[in-house]
Amino acid sequence: AQPLNQEQEPLTISVDPQGRIFLQETEVELPSLVERLRAIAASQPQGQPERRIFVRGDRAISYGRVMEVMGTISAGGFTRVALLA
Repeated sequence: AQPLNQEQEPLTISVDPQGRIFLQETEVELPSLVERLRAIAASQPQGQPERRIFVRGDRAISYGRVMEVMGTISAGGFTRVALLA
């Protein structure tokens, strides 16, 4: 029997109260976010399902900034994107 594909830990993207974006613990600019996510996806072993991406926004920022980040990720071709409350 083949081993089961175990899903990797999801990537977390956070937007802080100043609107800055962090991929895990590293600050990134919005224009380079998709490029970074693609590099991470390319390093996954073949046959692995796409990693889940969680977007977390500080409650002090505007909802529009979080939607801008999620829209950029989705436009980059990533489909497993979820909003964390």
